[in-house]
Amino acid sequence: MYNPVATYRLQFHKEFTFQDFEKIIPYLQKLGVSTIYASPILEATPGSTHGYDGVNPHRLNPEIGNEEQLKDLSKKLKEHGVGWLQDIVPNHMAFHPQNAWLMDVLEKGPQSEYAPFFDITQTSDTMKGRLMVPFLGATLEEVIQNKELKVAYHEEQQRLVLQYYNSAYPLGFHSYETILEYGEPTQAIQQILATLEQLHQTEEATSYTAAFTDFQQQLAGLMKNEVVKSSIEKSLAEINSNPEKLKKIADEQTYRLCYWQETDRQINYRRFFTVNGLICLNMQEPEVFDTYHRYIQALREEGIFQGLRIDHIDGLYDPSGYLEQLRQSTGEETYLIVEKILEPGEDIPTNWPIQGNTGYDFLSLVNNLFTQKSSEEAFTQFYHQLVGEGAEVQEQIHEKKAYILQEHMGGELENLYQLFQDLDLLEENYLNSVEPNVLKQTIGEFLIQCPIYRFYDNKFPLSESETAEVKEVLNRIQNGKPDLAPAADMLEEILLKKPLKADAEYNQRVQKFYQRWLQFSGPLMAKGVEDTLMYTYHRFVGHNEVGDSPEAFGHTPEEFHERMLDRQKNWPLSINATSTHDTKRGEDVRARLNVLTDLPEEWLKKVQEWQQLTAELKQENQPDSNDEYFIYQTIIGAYPILSEEEENFGPRLEEYLQKALREAKINSNWTTPNEKYEQVTKAFAVKLLDKSTPFWQSFEPFYKKVADLGIANSLAKVLLKFTCPGIPDTYQGTELWDLSLVDPDNRRPVDYEQRNRYLEELDAYDLNKQEALWSDLWQNRHDARLKLWLTRNLLLERRNNADLFAKGKYIPLAVEGTYKDNVFAFARQHLRTWYVVAVPLHVAAICQEQGVEVAAIDWKDTKIILPKAAPADWQNMLLRTSGKYAHELSAQDLFSVLPLALLKLQAVNERGAGILLHITSLPSPFGIGDLGPEARHFANFLHRSKQKYWQLLPLNPIEQGQGYSPYSSISSRAGNPLLISPELLAKEGLLPGVDLHQYYLPQTGSVDFQEAQRVKDEILDQAWQNFKAGEFTTLQQQFLDYCLTEAAWLDDFALYMVLKSQNGGSAWFQWPEEFKQRELKALADLTEQHQETLDKIKWVQFIFAKQWKRLRTYCNNRGIQLFGDMPFYISYDSVDVWSNPDIFALDEEGNMTGVAGVPPDAFSDDGQLWGMPVFKWDELKKRNYDWWVGRLRKNMELYDIVRLDHFRAFADYWEVPACDTTARNGEWKTGPGTDFFTCMEKELGSLPFVAEDLGEINDLVLKLRDDFNLPGMKILQFAFGDEMPQNDYIPHNYGRNFIAYTGTHDNNTVLGWYRQEGHKYHDQMEHYVGRNLTEDDMYWVMSRLAYASVAKTAILPLQDVLGIDEQGRMNTPGQGEGNWGWRLLPGQITPEAENILKEWTSLYNRG
Repeated sequence: MYNPVATYRLQFHKEFTFQDFEKIIPYLQKLGVSTIYASPILEATPGSTHGYDGVNPHRLNPEIGNEEQLKDLSKKLKEHGVGWLQDIVPNHMAFHPQNAWLMDVLEKGPQSEYAPFFDITQTSDTMKGRLMVPFLGATLEEVIQNKELKVAYHEEQQRLVLQYYNSAYPLGFHSYETILEYGEPTQAIQQILATLEQLHQTEEATSYTAAFTDFQQQLAGLMKNEVVKSSIEKSLAEINSNPEKLKKIADEQTYRLCYWQETDRQINYRRFFTVNGLICLNMQEPEVFDTYHRYIQALREEGIFQGLRIDHIDGLYDPSGYLEQLRQSTGEETYLIVEKILEPGEDIPTNWPIQGNTGYDFLSLVNNLFTQKSSEEAFTQFYHQLVGEGAEVQEQIHEKKAYILQEHMGGELENLYQLFQDLDLLEENYLNSVEPNVLKQTIGEFLIQCPIYRFYDNKFPLSESETAEVKEVLNRIQNGKPDLAPAADMLEEILLKKPLKADAEYNQRVQKFYQRWLQFSGPLMAKGVEDTLMYTYHRFVGHNEVGDSPEAFGHTPEEFHERMLDRQKNWPLSINATSTHDTKRGEDVRARLNVLTDLPEEWLKKVQEWQQLTAELKQENQPDSNDEYFIYQTIIGAYPILSEEEENFGPRLEEYLQKALREAKINSNWTTPNEKYEQVTKAFAVKLLDKSTPFWQSFEPFYKKVADLGIANSLAKVLLKFTCPGIPDTYQGTELWDLSLVDPDNRRPVDYEQRNRYLEELDAYDLNKQEALWSDLWQNRHDARLKLWLTRNLLLERRNNADLFAKGKYIPLAVEGTYKDNVFAFARQHLRTWYVVAVPLHVAAICQEQGVEVAAIDWKDTKIILPKAAPADWQNMLLRTSGKYAHELSAQDLFSVLPLALLKLQAVNERGAGILLHITSLPSPFGIGDLGPEARHFANFLHRSKQKYWQLLPLNPIEQGQGYSPYSSISSRAGNPLLISPELLAKEGLLPGVDLHQYYLPQTGSVDFQEAQRVKDEILDQAWQNFKAGEFTTLQQQFLDYCLTEAAWLDDFALYMVLKSQNGGSAWFQWPEEFKQRELKALADLTEQHQETLDKIKWVQFIFAKQWKRLRTYCNNRGIQLFGDMPFYISYDSVDVWSNPDIFALDEEGNMTGVAGVPPDAFSDDGQLWGMPVFKWDELKKRNYDWWVGRLRKNMELYDIVRLDHFRAFADYWEVPACDTTARNGEWKTGPGTDFFTCMEKELGSLPFVAEDLGEINDLVLKLRDDFNLPGMKILQFAFGDEMPQNDYIPHNYGRNFIAYTGTHDNNTVLGWYRQEGHKYHDQMEHYVGRNLTEDDMYWVMSRLAYASVAKTAILPLQDVLGIDEQGRMNTPGQGEGNWGWRLLPGQITPEAENILKEWTSLYNRG
């Protein structure tokens, strides 16, 4: 399953295109975004600002960009590990002349192949008559009379149309006959008329379309003839001058042009809410589903999209069925979320195969957490005094919904009633016992009384839970509306009683009505509450928000904890939103408004004062008191912090108020706007902004106080969004203060140049001085850099700890002390890692009590209590400070610099131990160790013996030409296919009927590379063939997703392998020129010719990655960290050098110009040449080290810790001219140094690296290692000699931040060393350890020295644990053959070895 980690929502339109997006990718990458969350990008109506009015789901919106651009963007994003979550709109399309599917229906009526696609007359048993086209500004007769409608020939569309201003609606074929016969037909016209006769006899849709299209093309050809064209234009002119004839033409269409307001009373198509311009689709029909999603699926399968967001799921006929079908078609790996508004107490249906919703529920939860619940009574009383008692909120909701149904959805209600009648659900005599009008009213009342957007059962009888919910609604009608009770009884009989006994056919009819009925409960709720009540009920507008409720007024921390526990259990990947393109107010407006509930007396007193001060600003006592109070809340919530943004606030406010007044439908509306009232209200609001007025003198000090307190709330909400269960979403631009109002205000252009400039300045700050930086940002908090830097840090934290935040437990934390009710805290825990999150609540009240600002609050004895199991060592992830605690955290300490805290708790004991053993050295019956059962057995051994680390050698592919060295690989990112386990392949079902025993090889204690290669090749080939031929739906989807995710390196690797095979194994620089130089056409031809081979190579890598990931999870779950190894240099003959020549020391022909090595020393007069090109660090720096970022990120995916081989080259390196045969003439060059690791820290977060600092090391190397707190290495075999007491490798000279080894893969085993290289040090060793040594005990004495040292980690090669002699040596540097072959024999690890390790880890505190 794709994990988005953290999303960034973008609104695409003609003013923000793919080209614009490409420009900000570096900024988003720097910010730390993991997934782009895109608004609809398929073709929409011209000039669309949002994309939800699609006209063609099979084409990208040309105003945004083209497919080539999209694919290029996708490739760039993938290179940086960024995915794409795409918003799609299956419920509806635009009712617009650009909608070719719909225009085809208008033109051809029921014979259109798209007639079943739309929810209109032809596809409904109840909607009688021609399809309404309700876009005229008056009645058809008036429009004709005013000469606003005409018949015309549309040259671009090559057809006759009814032209109404810029809208052209196609004519049916009957009108062609009328028009062409109207004038004096030429011979050509007579001939073409004859072809129309075929259409009269053609009924099948495809044939009809073909014939009609052929006719239109013939006509288009004739229109090029001036005589014919003149004749037709004359006929059109005469018809247009004759109103009766023109109306006759209009009346003979399969559609009916009509006045737009007519749909308030009647309608014969389903629309989105009450928007005439959006017509709904029959997505429940398989053909519609398949056709609509075809292009979306193609883009998903190509890897452009990793996830889909489903818009308005509640509008679909069968939401549950749709989601099941979508999941089946997209596979298990695709991330799916739905736009779903949850009412209080409602949950997402648990049977939906999705990851969650778009986050409005989280928005509501976090908003209510910061509202002071105890202030509700004061706000309510004041509001009642202001506007009168009025009805309770629930009653007002019903009232507004009833208004919408009566005034704007009467046609929908009539259609429901007709459907009810047509379905024959009751005996006629029973049906006749209730007046038709009463029954229709009751059908409507059910929608009004429905407490949520809709119910979801899609079969009858209904489930027990849904039966109870429906019964409750009917009971409310029966008890509250006595006159409707008989009809409610009738509905209860039909819905709840009769289906229990009825046959399947009857229940299908009931289901048809029920599901159609519920398609209108959501629109009624949205229009009645979101688009009406939220603009009329102003007790506290902070909760008049999508997903929230005007009725809400805060909840307790306990309630929030309860919802988060449920969220982690059921929907850990649901979106956490705080702002969207649809929210009524920006997230920081709401954060400010929350402050008002902390200061109820002061706020309400101020309002009363302002009412007096502004009385003279009103005209004829307008605006009314309700709107006046609304304006005060709006201004205090949204007024800009920065003076440079004040100038445009007035016009923004005016535009907002006009929309708000019309949505309220009290003093104005959209149909008949009261422009006078609107103007008076806007003038009043603008006058309030005059800084010379008494109002402003009163308002400004209070506003500044509220704004400043609101910042604390804003930052706390950002922290909760990123750390609570769920996927945090950042709406475009809201990484700075978001003081926007409802759309279009919240869709204004984002100044990304400013944001990028801010981020670059912050990035340049010394990472070791973060506390000072945060302090500075807090002092200058109004410029919003504080929020940007917090967002950036949290995005990186999420990305670097994705598993913890996706899988980690949510643990509510207790708070004690004076202000225990003003601190909210919880922990997230996964395996051995904990995060503690703490934010203050209702700080305004404390500030008022103490007379101080937020930063100066005295938290007294307030403290957070941590569970006993929590580690004691903490690191503040924002301030980069660290320390220990005694299972409680002082609020005073936590909030000393910032009013929030994020702590990371690690295991108490940093001392640990591990074993060095490469995968190839494990026992296995296939000639080489692999990732199968023996790897798990070894992990179990490590777990039982209390080891924390399993250190390995590189996992990259090996080849005979390089002596099978894992340090000389052809790829820095690919995995070694020899490590794939045949047993796991069989377990996966990929080797049916294969007897693996036939492939067993003798277990001799040494790797048989050639035989292992033969065996693994045969087995993998069989598995590949079975994979292709079998039904491995989930595995195939996972493979596809893997190819897409890893495409940045995998595609080149597959091409490289094919070319290497084609060229007899020769190096890439010996290939034909077109391949050596990577000519695009040559590579494209190669890809086409060898697609299956390329796929197989990728599949093998997929299998390796899958098996490795499972082994890593297995180890991590047992507390074992995998300690990997990464070579510094890359082989000249490698896919890395071939595909990235610009970053290596090569000339234009691909020849090396600079070679890596070491200078002459005591061991070699000529030095060493390694045959590998050095890096072009200047070029890499220009690219922000992008290749290295990708390489290190890949290694961090594979391992928990990574050893950086040849670390000194990061500080300085020996470069030799490529033409030289010795290393004598080389020179020391400065490496990337601090700049490199600073960049890595910013890109990757923490640096889980170990510095291989062995050999000749200078101060520059040591400083670089220590500046970034990287552990170094200490090798006991290097400890003895002439200057042993001062030797850095002798244990008494170790420091804490080191890893102690008896030896490494490049050393002899410690017993072999004792016999050979260390023979001359026997006396010195005995003197050092204070006892006699023999071959029987020296290896464990040396091991104890490593364990007993102060080095925080001790790693022993397994050979040294078992006392194996020089026969167990892994590698002898400088020796080209006979390396890397040592293997364990089955049963060679003894219980004694396990027990001794367990004893040492306890004795030396490494457990």
